Amino acid sequence: MKSLSRTPTVAVLPVILAIAVFVAPGPLPAQEAAVSESRATGTEFYGPPISPAIYLVNFLLLYMVNPHEAANMPAYKAPIPKAVVACLEQNPSGCPYAAFQRLFEQQTSGNRRLRPNECFWPVECQLERKFVRLAPRRARRSEQINEPLGMERAAQLARALGIDDSMILAEEQYRCLIGIPGQRTPDQETFFQCIRNLTNSNGNAAIPLSSYGLYVNEQGDVRSVCAPDAPCLEVNELLVGPFEKIAIQCGFLQKFLRLLSQTPLLRLIPGGFACQKHVEPTCIIETTCVGK
Repeated sequence: MKSLSRTPTVAVLPVILAIAVFVAPGPLPAQEAAVSESRATGTEFYGPPISPAIYLVNFLLLYMVNPHEAANMPAYKAPIPKAVVACLEQNPSGCPYAAFQRLFEQQTSGNRRLRPNECFWPVECQLERKFVRLAPRRARRSEQINEPLGMERAAQLARALGIDDSMILAEEQYRCLIGIPGQRTPDQETFFQCIRNLTNSNGNAAIPLSSYGLYVNEQGDVRSVCAPDAPCLEVNELLVGPFEKIAIQCGFLQKFLRLLSQTPLLRLIPGGFACQKHVEPTCIIETTCVGK
């Protein structure tokens, strides 16, 4: 039994959880390709955690770890200001948030309707439509930007994806994974920081940027969640072996295996590497849009 558990775990660990950066692209529907090419009116940019499969992979993993963490993921997506994109293209490791704070505040201030756009992900980041419907929609009003899912919507999404209580970590297992403040091992600190960067929504972060797929580090730089040396990229290295050891030590290996076998997690992963590579090192996704 031990060898049966070990084999599927090791097989997926090298690819599974950028808690963040993995997508399974499905075939690009011809109609979407034709529309985007013939009627394109502009582009919008998003951090990879906002793209459908990456978002759903993150959600599945975070809901297993702690439903309250998953409930702080963004409910809506919002395009990154293009001046920020231009800076990150030149400086993938980050740009001073203070230099662009006004642009973010302009997008979120007041109770304004936002200009509607229909945007298409690049082919490397495409996904089956039945899953796309579960991912965040574009914010229609300014106050929706960085709005968290909340427990009710998170529970609904979890049920739609096949998660049940048998997969959710107990409190002591969760604490074992992320550790105790001031006493965390380097691995625990990496998991903790990655989770924090994926859940920086209103009410859960001093500078909420979750709807953009961005975060602000301790140096005050705004970055993509999968920027060079970002915690969520470091998580990938942990999954090659240390994560299995942690799951065994913390007593949740069987829960993780149930998540793999009873949810679409493995269906969402295979194309993720291509999507991530497509946008490195800036780790910002350009979408093609059709104005309405």
